[in-house]
Amino acid sequence: MLPLVKLHPAVSQSEENGLFEKLHEIYDQIPETECNRCATCCTVPPPAYIVEFLNMFRYVNKHLPEKWPEFIAGAVRYYFLELVDINQRCPFLGDDRQCQIYEVRPFTCRSYGLMGNGNGEDDLARRNMDKLVVKYREEHGVELPEEIVNFQLPRCQNVRVVNGKNKTPLELIQMLTADIGQLESLFVPMSVVESQYTFMPFVNHLVMSVVSEGARFRRPKVMQEFLANGQSEMLEKYVEKYKRTSF
Repeated sequence: MLPLVKLHPAVSQSEENGLFEKLHEIYDQIPETECNRCATCCTVPPPAYIVEFLNMFRYVNKHLPEKWPEFIAGAVRYYFLELVDINQRCPFLGDDRQCQIYEVRPFTCRSYGLMGNGNGEDDLARRNMDKLVVKYREEHGVELPEEIVNFQLPRCQNVRVVNGKNKTPLELIQMLTADIGQLESLFVPMSVVESQYTFMPFVNHLVMSVVSEGARFRRPKVMQEFLANGQSEMLEKYVEKYKRTSF
């Protein structure tokens, strides 16, 4: 959501206002969990707020700057191909199936498996996918693959609470919408925060900052090329171009 030239000023502004410390104070209140680290939940990158993206951006700049070409290349591929290639995964997932930015993973990753069966979320995801099917068919002549359309992230039964700290799922939701929402209001009006307009995966935040609007506009063309040929020359050019982005 933030253009490239505004990333560093936004990080500085966040530091001056103590936003990252406040964010981690919120994270620290989430019940501590453990799991089998199978990375199934990393199939679909979950949404995050701008302040969380900036927290990740600052962390990578400080500790993993050499990883930016890899992360950007993966993010660009995911953004353009997520609706046509079932094999796309979160670009921050390493070859060892471990999260490379685990220390700054967003709230939704930290609270995964704590929010019940999520049937309401499944229904919403289904409706959103149905809208995308119609949109790409009618506006771009792109038929989304059935395996993508019918995909549903399996519910994980392996998340175990280590330290509950007396928190309930409802309190977690309130923490996300109220506490993190308040931090987000430094960048956008509260009405925008409440609309969840800025609530999107790190992948999308990164692509919106790095990739030009003109290139993003060609997303349907890339999808068409990939469906027809199993690859896209246009996408490869974008990957080579944008992975050289310097922060």
